[in-house]
Amino acid sequence: MLDLIARHDHFIKSFRVFLHEQEGKLFRFKAQIVFIDDSILHIKEYIFENQERKYAYHWTNFSEDLICRWDNTNHWTDILTFPHHKHLGDKVIESTEIFLEDVLNRIVKQLNS
Repeated sequence: MLDLIARHDHFIKSFRVFLHEQEGKLFRFKAQIVFIDDSILHIKEYIFENQERKYAYHWTNFSEDLICRWDNTNHWTDILTFPHHKHLGDKVIESTEIFLEDVLNRIVKQLNS
């Protein structure tokens, strides 16, 4: 995780871990990244006993208005990448960005443009 943050450190103002627990196969992680434009990425990742992975990456501007949210909650069955999807405004669309590295690369690309 820290190497991932270090690779993008010139775009990151701060990084804070709220929860990092591992117990056997169980894993729980919550963190927040503040970027140079003061936008914020809220990170949640869980891995359960059966190795099922749940995630949500919620990116907001400084005012906490949604820019994009990536998650794999299984309620959008008509999306081609089900259960992986992203929320852009009122739209829910397919998403291949399913890991934090993918999301950070997308955000950094947008910040760099």
